[in-house]
Amino acid sequence: MKSFLAAILSLFVPGLGQLYKGHFVQAIIWFLVVGAAYGLLYWFIFALVPIVLHIICILQAYFMDNE
Repeated sequence: MKSFLAAILSLFVPGLGQLYKGHFVQAIIWFLVVGAAYGLLYWFIFALVPIVLHIICILQAYFMDNE
């Protein structure tokens, strides 16, 4: 259940699932990387990049071990 909740949290805020599971550095990295990718979406038309990064973030939050 904890993995499912972590994935749901990351769905809404990238990195929040990692933070919930106690992986603080990964949470900050995911938040910054996915946030920057969505920010670049404003200037460029690389719409697939932030979506793919966000999905990877969600999957990592689900499958990573608890700390």
